[in-house]
Amino acid sequence: MTLRIDTSAFPMGKDLDYGGEEERARLEALTDDAWRFVTGWRWDPPVSELVLAFAVAPILGLFLMRFAPGGRPEDAERWVVVGDLPSMHFETDEARTPARALELCCAIAEDWADGVLAGRDLSESYPFPIAPTWANAERLLDRVEFIRDRLIPLT
Repeated sequence: MTLRIDTSAFPMGKDLDYGGEEERARLEALTDDAWRFVTGWRWDPPVSELVLAFAVAPILGLFLMRFAPGGRPEDAERWVVVGDLPSMHFETDEARTPARALELCCAIAEDWADGVLAGRDLSESYPFPIAPTWANAERLLDRVEFIRDRLIPLT
């Protein structure tokens, strides 16, 4: 049985210090984006909660998505990333911490962008809902570099 990810060190609730009302509003916007993203998919069992794991609003929000009871224990959670890059969700098996989840997010995005730039078939890459253009790939690689250099060290 897969144990649930320990969220005790995740930032939660109104105790977050995001510099005032404007920052809290940006965080709420990321949370709303995450909910819109996950409810755009059909989940069985349904999503029961999104737990904020890390955010630098409005650039990036990392959430742990948890499902209602009824499914397989190993499928009880997924990571969700929203913000200034295409939204994505992925398994927690190889990413048990926010830092590792952001590393995996970068690897997923980099695989797609590298595939676009190399002219490879993207059928095995994450299905980002953006056009596979050189400009989109370069933009995504810039975001990956920023996340790796600036955000992962903050987790």
